[in-house]
Amino acid sequence: MIASFTADLLKIYKRNANWILVGILLGFVVLVLYVTEYLVYKNPPATFRTGSTPTTVLITQTFTQNLIPHTLSGVVTIGAAVVLCLGALTTASEYGWMTVQTILVQRPGRTAVLLGKMLALGLISLLVTIGVFATAAITSWVLTAANGGLVQWPTLAAVLQGFGVAWLILYVYSVFGMALGVVLRSPAAAIGGGLAYVFVVELLLTEMLGNASGIQEVLKFLPGVASTGITHIFQYASSGISQGTVLVDGTRGLITLLAYLVVFLSIGLFIFNRRDVTA
Repeated sequence: MIASFTADLLKIYKRNANWILVGILLGFVVLVLYVTEYLVYKNPPATFRTGSTPTTVLITQTFTQNLIPHTLSGVVTIGAAVVLCLGALTTASEYGWMTVQTILVQRPGRTAVLLGKMLALGLISLLVTIGVFATAAITSWVLTAANGGLVQWPTLAAVLQGFGVAWLILYVYSVFGMALGVVLRSPAAAIGGGLAYVFVVELLLTEMLGNASGIQEVLKFLPGVASTGITHIFQYASSGISQGTVLVDGTRGLITLLAYLVVFLSIGLFIFNRRDVTA
């Protein structure tokens, strides 16, 4: 398993697509999550509507005191999608390159190979989380200072908790992508199916049907809804800023994500161990 772990770390490092994915995520954090929102709220267009919350309050989303909830709002959307693609590439690419047979004739067994990939994704998810939070912290500090506001950071305990939540979410979705790669054995199919699930099934259905009583009970079991439930533990420092619909509380969200982590790994192991890789 350790040999598979180190080998996969090297492959993840050498794969250019992974660097592009991480660059897209960090670029989204800077340009969309922070800079664009800051500029829109700082100089709102004539047709811009904010409801009952003034732009002077909305702009504080991008300030340092709201680092955790605002960063997590990006982690559960584009962050989840990016690491899902990264996880899918770690397994599906082996089938595309026809290297899975070569790996399995070596000494590690199939279970050890897949567990090694899972450990590698855990470390990569940790590094991605560090990069996201560091990028968000620097950007929010710059925007707060540029606006002439007082730089107020969250407490260390809150930062550690938010960091742990972000890592868990990214890790679960990376293992989800890993399982999709094993099931579909095609990078394009695994990535396409994963993105369709994240942006169509989870986001679209939650936004459109989240208030329907019958649908709500089904949505409560989705990993995206569970992730949102955990992130809503961290509230914005400024009152009046909406964080969207919350269908589950943080405790249920945490339990659901941990359960999905086990389910995704179990599915990947079952299929990887039972199916003929040359079929």
